[in-house]
Amino acid sequence: MSAPESDAAMRISRRGSGSWATLPGSASPTASREPTVTADPIEKIEGRWTLQILLCLNGGEHRFSDLRAAIPRVSANIMTDRLRALESAGLVQRHRLAPPHASQVYMLAECAAGLRPALDELARWRVDAGRALDAMTIIDALGTLNYEEKKA
Repeated sequence: MSAPESDAAMRISRRGSGSWATLPGSASPTASREPTVTADPIEKIEGRWTLQILLCLNGGEHRFSDLRAAIPRVSANIMTDRLRALESAGLVQRHRLAPPHASQVYMLAECAAGLRPALDELARWRVDAGRALDAMTIIDALGTLNYEEKKA
């Protein structure tokens, strides 16, 4: 095999911090959707939007549309992806409601029961931090008004 053929035969790609080799005719490394077994349970809750989803579900069952309304900045595709990942990790359960509702709802699974105290504290912190940020906004606004009054 000549040098150009060997370069064409093996492409080294980089994505994020990992790297991989792709041979012609082989599946791309991102094509596999098999769940990865990890030793660290924290990895199950990593990722953007995952914590917000868990915080919503900690309050009880939610339909997909309710979750979208509660977290409006997340797209439907990403929400679906995160819910599937949480479901495959055993942290979220999905079940169908009886008619006349006949929609699917999501809830925290038994496996996630240990997360509830941490999620409760995070929700409480979110409210307290929001109040602190609102208070700082008011203080900043008052400071700006006082500065402009003195300037005039």
